[in-house]
Amino acid sequence: MSQTEDIKYMASALAMARRGLGQTAPNPSVGAVLVGHEKGNVILARAVTGPGGVPHGEPQVLEMAGDKAKGATLYVTLEPCNHQGRTPPCTQAIIKAGVKRVVIASTDQDERVLGSGIACLQAAGIEVTTGVLVTQADQLNAGHFLRQTKRRPYTIVKMAVSKDELILQGQDSGPDKGPAWVTSALARQRGALLRAEVDAILVGTQTALVDDPSLTCRLNGLETRSPIPIILDKDLKLPKDLKLLQKSALLQPIIVCKHGLPEEQKKQYADNDPHFIDVPLDKSEQLDLRALLEQLAAQGLTRLLIEGGPRVAKSFIEQNLVDEVMVFKGDQDIGAGGVLPFHDQPLRWVHNHPLFTLAREEKLKETVIYCYQRIEACQQNGS
Repeated sequence: MSQTEDIKYMASALAMARRGLGQTAPNPSVGAVLVGHEKGNVILARAVTGPGGVPHGEPQVLEMAGDKAKGATLYVTLEPCNHQGRTPPCTQAIIKAGVKRVVIASTDQDERVLGSGIACLQAAGIEVTTGVLVTQADQLNAGHFLRQTKRRPYTIVKMAVSKDELILQGQDSGPDKGPAWVTSALARQRGALLRAEVDAILVGTQTALVDDPSLTCRLNGLETRSPIPIILDKDLKLPKDLKLLQKSALLQPIIVCKHGLPEEQKKQYADNDPHFIDVPLDKSEQLDLRALLEQLAAQGLTRLLIEGGPRVAKSFIEQNLVDEVMVFKGDQDIGAGGVLPFHDQPLRWVHNHPLFTLAREEKLKETVIYCYQRIEACQQNGS
């Protein structure tokens, strides 16, 4: 197999892996493509990690191919596991199937794997190639890696700003008191897709009160891929009739409050049946965001989207807890009534921030999307 062919088939595996983003926690979304060689190079099977992390992609393609897997080449976006977890080791399934060669994009940072999967395959006489499209794979695996190495999920801040780089104070600010959008319909669909690719979505108290959002993925066919809603409510003062707290909501909401509140305050939400996370306060008497992310990671979450308003966005960035900032900039001015996107800081604050670099720019009709990523992550990925 040539390098060009390896890149082609790994790109196919990465496309499969992307399909599973937001669906496979606590496991990473791993794409697998099996290529047979009996009559030229032919794709025998494609798969991605199943919902909730099982089954893994590798045993799926091996089962699909059956006896044809013998002598084939397996392309996988992350090093196959070599330990007994909720499923048997993928390495043993690969060896048993008679696969001749395995091409791996990223080495797993999970200490239970961390090179042992590669070593096991090589010890069985299987040819192993690593590092094919590793930059793209590392980006897809970033949430899994951060959960293993830094005990927090991959965290994305998303916001929509106007042409004059302000944000709306609430979703009822339009002339008809309905949604007042500053971005194009196509860009809003792109934002909805982002919701489908994360495990959870977080807002602050003010956003919950003013906007009363549902935080669901409103794309046809992807409604069931809505992320878990998380609300910051330090003193448990939010009203019970918010959309996010209704039992009819798709997923059980999480309310984040401070340690030590009387249980009676939680009981007021008994009919809404939320899940509570208690965290300590930091030096400024606000919720300790790092402690929150550690708890979310401990519960298996790997990708978090923040749509929490200016104060929340700035707080996460200031505490060095953000990996990506996505800014959707429309072509209409807001003028009076608009507020700065990062509380008391303009958009150029993140543009000039020492932690971030403008990684890519995308135009969707009237809207421009600016994606800022952590400089250290870009350097590690070779970009």
